[in-house]
Amino acid sequence: MPADVTLAPPDVTVTGVDGARINLYLIHVLENAELKNQGPPGNSPPGAYGRPPLSLNLRYMLTTHSMHETQPDGDLNAQMLLGDAMRVLHDFGNFLDSLKVTNAAAGLIGDPILDPVLTNEYERVKLVLHPAPIDEILRVWSAMPEANFRRSVVYEVTVVQIATAAPQAHPQPVDSRHIVVTSRRRPVVTNAYVTPSVSVPFGEVRARIGDEITIESEFANAERVYVRLGTLDPIRVPPSMSGRFTVVIPDDTYLPDLDNSSARPIPTLQRIQTGLLEAQIMVEQPADVVQGALGHGSSTSMPRRYSSNIVLLQLVPKIASVTPTSGPAATILKLAGTRLWHARARDAEVIIADAAIPIRAPEPGDPWAAPTATAVEIPVADAAAYLRVLSAADPPYRVAVEIDGARSRDSLGFRLGP
Repeated sequence: MPADVTLAPPDVTVTGVDGARINLYLIHVLENAELKNQGPPGNSPPGAYGRPPLSLNLRYMLTTHSMHETQPDGDLNAQMLLGDAMRVLHDFGNFLDSLKVTNAAAGLIGDPILDPVLTNEYERVKLVLHPAPIDEILRVWSAMPEANFRRSVVYEVTVVQIATAAPQAHPQPVDSRHIVVTSRRRPVVTNAYVTPSVSVPFGEVRARIGDEITIESEFANAERVYVRLGTLDPIRVPPSMSGRFTVVIPDDTYLPDLDNSSARPIPTLQRIQTGLLEAQIMVEQPADVVQGALGHGSSTSMPRRYSSNIVLLQLVPKIASVTPTSGPAATILKLAGTRLWHARARDAEVIIADAAIPIRAPEPGDPWAAPTATAVEIPVADAAAYLRVLSAADPPYRVAVEIDGARSRDSLGFRLGP
């Protein structure tokens, strides 16, 4: 049966349309995920990036209206019209670009149904029935309380692309080639530990500033070998046929580049702090290189660095001295060393035996000094309740510093006396 096609909200009466009609209403707009980062083939220059078109899937709700809705067979006519519309869309949904206007009231006879811009797109516009559940359709009609519910179906149109007006970036073509080829294997670190000594057992992984560490490796035979510790610059070490290298952990400090116009002191910072310390071997080997333009190129060689896997040590505080070595509960204990405290530490403590004393800045009237990386002071009174008074014959309590779980391994002590 003949019917007009309208594009309006379902609850709107279209002026000038009195007979049967088929209404299409855009209810949902989705971005096409498959084409989100893909430019139109043939329209994007090779190597272009960053400006794909906006690709959309459009979902329309199709509703039919009979000519005389109050007659006994009005709803039946609407059902028949719905079936006719669905049959046409089923037959021609994949060939929308070939449909032509046949009714003079709809436009010039012979004109395409689709806009000419869409007919020339690489992605053909297709229309398919979308399996929308009844509750999804009911939610649309429930938003229009003054309108009577009508049976509806949903069709999805894919894909409509909207080109961006922003300029695209086009990389420069390759003027010359530079190909590096090597058959050498990367070095592999198999073990890392503090170099054993009388006081350090084999396999100790708790390292301190100034300690020498040993790194065992494979495939690290080269003229230039470097050890990288944490964020420090690579440290060059002598070559070793055995693959065993030693390096001393430096106390690497620097002054940040700050404006000191206000005459305020510039703090000294450390590049590595207590906690996990990454260790890595780097070797420098010659590699074969072919370079040139469009011809065969020329062969040469160039040095290239190869990095190993990363192994983990633990950098712990180092206590150089404890003063005084004995005293009453009112004593202010002073510790000197390296990496004893830093401003970003979440948990910093001095531990006497099993009693932990937080390292903290003094409040007005407190008798201890502010903590630094090399010196901290704490009141012994904070731990006196957990300690007993020792006699001269008793061994002193062992003193340790723990920063965020990294605990010192020094053997200095303090004796709580009367």
